[in-house]
Amino acid sequence: MTPLNIQSAFRKTGIHPLSSNAISAEKLITCERFRTASPVPKVAAMKGGKDAVLAFLN
Repeated sequence: MTPLNIQSAFRKTGIHPLSSNAISAEKLITCERFRTASPVPKVAAMKGGKDAVLAFLN
């Protein structure tokens, strides 16, 4: 863990300089939409894959 290594990690992820295209929107799931009172349905959706997650969010 050196400063150069940490800075390199920030650049790679697109955090610095900020790049809104660093991670595709398809891979991002808004946390607020994914919150539930019980984690069981969320975990089931995550295990079910992309289509199950999208169905859960709708």
